[in-house]
Amino acid sequence: MRALFVVNNPVYGGAHNELLGQRAGLAAHGWEVLALTSDEPATGHERLRAAGVDVTAIPLHRLRASADPRPHLTLAATAAPEVGAIRRVIRARGVDLVQVHGPTNPHGAIAAHLEGVAVCWHIYDEVAPAPLLRVLMPFVLRLADSVTTIGRALAASHPGVLGLGERCVVTSPPVDFTRFAPDAGRRAAARAELGIPEGAVAIGTVGNRNPTKGHRALIEAVHRLAERHPGAVLRIMGAPSPVHAAYERSLHEAIADHGLAGRAAIVDPGARVAELLPALDVFAMSSVPRSEGMPTSILEAMGCAIPVVATDVGAVAEEVEDGATGFVVAPLDGHALAAALDRLAADAGLRARLGAAGRARVLEHFGLERVVGNRRRAYEAALAHRAARRRRRSRAAA
Repeated sequence: MRALFVVNNPVYGGAHNELLGQRAGLAAHGWEVLALTSDEPATGHERLRAAGVDVTAIPLHRLRASADPRPHLTLAATAAPEVGAIRRVIRARGVDLVQVHGPTNPHGAIAAHLEGVAVCWHIYDEVAPAPLLRVLMPFVLRLADSVTTIGRALAASHPGVLGLGERCVVTSPPVDFTRFAPDAGRRAAARAELGIPEGAVAIGTVGNRNPTKGHRALIEAVHRLAERHPGAVLRIMGAPSPVHAAYERSLHEAIADHGLAGRAAIVDPGARVAELLPALDVFAMSSVPRSEGMPTSILEAMGCAIPVVATDVGAVAEEVEDGATGFVVAPLDGHALAAALDRLAADAGLRARLGAAGRARVLEHFGLERVVGNRRRAYEAALAHRAARRRRRSRAAA
């Protein structure tokens, strides 16, 4: 069986990680995974190819959060030819199922539906505004043969999804906890590479550098810690987003304005997150409302036994057990974020206890075998539903 992942976003992110993280597990059960991505110059298709994935890159537009009408007009003008291109790939590659990502990226689902191929629609964040979801979700539910959501909160926040019954599968991001694990040697090497001084408390995050991640709030929170923890340092790790160049500049300006030039750094880890993440003493995720689903990087940090401070957005509270594996704070509350970071920066014993509890939690609840099993269940549901659709059409035509 062949599954085609259609990924509209050119920057490596959740959808790309979804593919790479489950590829081997799905292959063991007879599923070959292919990718179709945007051909924009970015990290997504390059990293997939480097990992040995069969990738087709085509012009592939997506809905943009912009008041400028030009991107929307371009999307409307290019939709039909891009759907046609995906249909040709489906036919040429003998695709049995298409997986699409996010309710605002319907190209792959439309192409699959027109080709009579099963659709698994994966919902992995809450970026789409609620009024837009009310318009889009009936369309999603009509085309989708199954829907997967990252966390229960996303299933509840997308109208109609829970009504699918067994065709709705709640899952979590795929993380290999043999790679994301405590390792003293890797920690020492990573701290040296990232320039973290001996004895410093390293606070850090991992995520694409775009406004939904709330990096400025994290920079300001670390600035608030300066008096009590003058040795604390900040490392922001993640890929740059070409369309957010102004935001990128604002982060460097914020670091300079807060006097953190010698203590904060922005780093693109590329495919080396597993190597560099263990450098941290505290992992922080300061995302804004209507942004996340269930951040992969939080699970990766917990796998490395790093305590987490995260804002209560999306399904984050399903990952981080507040007070037991880290702290969950209100989004956009800089004082609460700084206070939680302060508690962990001040207490090495607390960091160790919460970190160990986090490692135990992800091994029990978020193992890769369980995630792959969820994906297979969603695929089987999609294939069965699509077959039933075909039978109904055949009877209607007879």
